[in-house]
Amino acid sequence: MAESSRELVNDMKSTGKQALETGKSIYSDAKSEIKSHIGEAKSDLRAQLNDRYESIKHKAQDAVSTSEDFVKEHPIATVLGACAVGFVAGLIARRTRH
Repeated sequence: MAESSRELVNDMKSTGKQALETGKSIYSDAKSEIKSHIGEAKSDLRAQLNDRYESIKHKAQDAVSTSEDFVKEHPIATVLGACAVGFVAGLIARRTRH
């Protein structure tokens, strides 16, 4: 009986060690897979943000170019428009102080 009890304990120890090694292996595989997915998602996000940045950059450059062209073609209207905006801003500022 003592011998069979020792064999049972040894079998349980062996089974426990195997279960621990299997758990470590599964954990390691899952960790690697998660890191891989995160890396892919990070790369995709970086590409999307870069595309959006480039799109916004081109739109801003187009807006600046269009504004410069308008100012060159209509300098008097531009100066008068700026004066009008300044005048209105001054009226609003004066009203808020009193």
